[in-house]
Amino acid sequence: MTNYQLARRSYLKDNKGTIAPMFGLLAIPMLAITGAAIDIGKAITAEKNMQNALDAAAVAACGGGTGQQTTEEILRAFMAAELDGTGMNLAPPADPNAPVADIAEYEIELMDGDFTADGSLNPKVKTTIPTSILKLLGINSIDLEAQSAVKCGAKRLELSVVVDVTGSMNWYAGGRKKIDSMKDAATDLLDIFERNMDAGVTKIGLVPFSESVRLPSSLLPLVRDYPSRTYRFKKNGGGNKWRTYELTDCVTERNGNHRFTDDAPGPGRWINPMYSDDGDCRPSQTLMPMTTNHAELQSVIDNLSPAGGTAGHLGTAWGWYMLSPNWQSVWPEASQPEVVNDDELIKATIIMTDGDYNTEYCHGVNDSVINCNSPNGTSQAQAEELCANMKEAGVVVYTIGFGISSGSSQETLLKGCATDDTKWFFPYDGDQLRAAFQTIGKQLSGGQAGKAIVQQ
Repeated sequence: MTNYQLARRSYLKDNKGTIAPMFGLLAIPMLAITGAAIDIGKAITAEKNMQNALDAAAVAACGGGTGQQTTEEILRAFMAAELDGTGMNLAPPADPNAPVADIAEYEIELMDGDFTADGSLNPKVKTTIPTSILKLLGINSIDLEAQSAVKCGAKRLELSVVVDVTGSMNWYAGGRKKIDSMKDAATDLLDIFERNMDAGVTKIGLVPFSESVRLPSSLLPLVRDYPSRTYRFKKNGGGNKWRTYELTDCVTERNGNHRFTDDAPGPGRWINPMYSDDGDCRPSQTLMPMTTNHAELQSVIDNLSPAGGTAGHLGTAWGWYMLSPNWQSVWPEASQPEVVNDDELIKATIIMTDGDYNTEYCHGVNDSVINCNSPNGTSQAQAEELCANMKEAGVVVYTIGFGISSGSSQETLLKGCATDDTKWFFPYDGDQLRAAFQTIGKQLSGGQAGKAIVQQ
């Protein structure tokens, strides 16, 4: 082989110095791919945060809030809370007085922040985020949009509100009478559901209780047998003298195998009548069947007045009867509860009390008067049985113990009565009581909302 051939072969085999030119040729597309991955990943995260915040805010706004907030103000408040820590904020900022350092990197614009004619809420948000590496390729920013479509009241709600109007509700807590704080809290609850009540998808009933439950006259013959107008008994320790009590418009317990059930009233299942020495009974306010009439219900709440002892198990029972399909024939047509349907209907009760359940009955006469042991057990024991069976029947149970002592048997009862640990509350003043009612209202109204994400 000649020297020329050897030199040519050696030259062709030598590939030193070729890597650098090849890397130079690939650097630009590699940089573009890396930049796209970083900037697009940042955009995907921002879009996800924005969509999640908007969805949560839209569902919350279905409740309508309380006070004088507009729908847009509610949306903005909830979005601001959801976006906290994400590097995103609304434009203008939710807090216009925030220091410049606290203003987020990306500003979001909110649009369509009000209800449509059919009661839907379809808010939209948009933002523009700057790029970093993609800017080198002439792409300075990425535009993002998100939209949520929420149908408020997509699920119907039947709600019974059981309120303690016993004498102790006339006492003060936090510088204000408890009964007045309770009225404010119940009003907040009604305000949350006003839109859905007007739309006919939310019905709310009220069960005031103290020593008994007073019924409208139209209901009395449907739930109790034809009782005697008077009741005679010998009072223990009373010199073996006979006493005569008169029939009232109130009812007490049910005896026998049906005492802790929601079986419809009838032979063998009647509710016991209440008798008193003067033919009157407490509370003075009658039970109000479920209604969609916000103003009428508000009027009843405004006129609540406290008196009497605490037969909490009776309030609990009637909160359940109001929701039970077995009782459809008892209630007026517009107030009749529907058959349980978890996919389309929420049944819930709120039981609010400020003291121990301390009043039981024996044959329709106050236990403390005739000094006998109730055949059904104590008020607390009866309430415990009723709560367990009511939850088993599909009712969501919320409990509120206003000023209840920590570690007490009543606290234990109310915690056990509630459906879970997110549904019991123990406020100690009027502001905390209002907050409890508002939280419950927002939980239930959020559960009513039907959400559908609008794909962009």
